[in-house]
Amino acid sequence: MKTIILVRHAKSGFKNTPMIDFDRPLSEKWNNEVIFMQKLLKKLDIKSDIIFCSDAKRTRETLEWLWEQLDAENYKIVYDKWIYDFHMDEKLDYYLNLFTKIENKKDVAIIVWHNPFITRLLRYFTKNENLGMDTLGVAIIDFETKSWADVEAMRWELNFFINPNKKS
Repeated sequence: MKTIILVRHAKSGFKNTPMIDFDRPLSEKWNNEVIFMQKLLKKLDIKSDIIFCSDAKRTRETLEWLWEQLDAENYKIVYDKWIYDFHMDEKLDYYLNLFTKIENKKDVAIIVWHNPFITRLLRYFTKNENLGMDTLGVAIIDFETKSWADVEAMRWELNFFINPNKKS
């Protein structure tokens, strides 16, 4: 079985400033969401073989804060500027190709990305156009396969989905 964990970055700030989008940091309002998600992810006992993260400032900060208490230093983290650039173009093939490059001995991949693409990827895998990823949303999708190359075509199960600002 292969598992993909999708994570959208926490709330970013400074949207209406001359700052370049790539360099926007997290908003100070994200604190409660991050604390909630840290506790939740720790309870879920998330383990990963590899983490793909956009190289944008807000995704890097999200990853640092979320996995601070989850022993992330033992994970292989791939910071990828293309993940940021291609989220603007929504090129699905690029992302699906990322999965095929993962060694088959690795079973869990975490992806920390941006909207609208992370929502598009969630909808693609689940075939559910009603799902959407809010800031700091997390989705865990399992695939019945032994090969990452087969993930796209395999049967899947959405095992966990949460948008923390809609947790009530």
